[in-house]
Amino acid sequence: MTTESPKKSNSIEGVQYLRGVAALMVVFFHSRSYFTDLAVWTGVGARGVDIFFVISGFIMAHSTRHIDHASSIARESLAFLTKRIIRVVPLYWVALLWTSGPYWIDWLPAATSPLDIYQNHRLELTSLIKDFFFIPHVSLDPDEDGEAYPIVIQGWTLNYEMFFYALFALSMFFRKYRLIAASLVLITLVLSGRMYRFSDVPTLFYTSKILIEFVFGMMVFHVYTKTQHVAFDRKTLLVLGVIGFVLLNSGSVVNDKFVLAPAAAIITLVFIHAFRDAHFRSLKILGDASYSIYLFHPAVFEFVRWFIRYIGLAKEGYLNIVTIVIMQVVPAVIIGIVIYYVIEKPMLNALRTLLERARSTPAPTTTEPRQS
Repeated sequence: MTTESPKKSNSIEGVQYLRGVAALMVVFFHSRSYFTDLAVWTGVGARGVDIFFVISGFIMAHSTRHIDHASSIARESLAFLTKRIIRVVPLYWVALLWTSGPYWIDWLPAATSPLDIYQNHRLELTSLIKDFFFIPHVSLDPDEDGEAYPIVIQGWTLNYEMFFYALFALSMFFRKYRLIAASLVLITLVLSGRMYRFSDVPTLFYTSKILIEFVFGMMVFHVYTKTQHVAFDRKTLLVLGVIGFVLLNSGSVVNDKFVLAPAAAIITLVFIHAFRDAHFRSLKILGDASYSIYLFHPAVFEFVRWFIRYIGLAKEGYLNIVTIVIMQVVPAVIIGIVIYYVIEKPMLNALRTLLERARSTPAPTTTEPRQS
């Protein structure tokens, strides 16, 4: 490996590319739920979620790298949290309203007042309200066997993300020690979950081992700051990438986050360095649209699966299986990209413009009357 000019090492496009890859992994993994026999399928696609969490830890650390010099930590912390809310919440609420549509269609015709809806559908309504505010609860779907899933099932990851954002915003008050502060809290929560037998959903949720992946993401940022000017040769990155994916696959077998977290961290670091200053438009688009793809692919699956049943395509046979997977994945990706350009991007731009205007508007001043 060699040392190169700082000007050539500032790009982290690899993180955005990896987001797209992780979204594809999740979409592929969920496409297999159409088939009854899942035992012969690899579960490594589900590990796209673990990669997302590590990326999140890295991005939060990277986006606040200049916080030490901020004059007002309270203002910077609030701005940070506001930006994260703008990035995550509006589109999720759109997906939540869409997915919860069957509930509203069932409730509204027979209801005479909001109180009537509450009295007759208290559990469902309470769960929906919790989903809007990222509060974990037991799934309404009896097939989920008491798991803590929101109505938008993949939204369980966003409950963790929003918790991490809030924690990280508070850790920013420690300035240059923010990563240590956030990591200590997360590690303490994980250790508490292993030491004590919690039974209620929120406590179980927020002491999960998956929280350790945010810590590994922040560790990736620390390693990146030490190696961002180092040019790794392709063989080194290839070996690291193979190690990462081997660990990812082995961790998938037992779903052990203490294996999956370092695996996802290695893969993230490899992508950062492998794609440094590289520009691939298709991967960039996929990464940009990864959130829309992630949120709306189950809705696309519902329509595609109706069509598959309508044309009578059998589930048996390798050719049919491959065809059915492609029929699900390709439209999900295309429609996710369309949603990004038509809904997500314009909405983000509008909200960010409003935020910038609010921040740049000077506070009103009062002029004291002159004393004669």
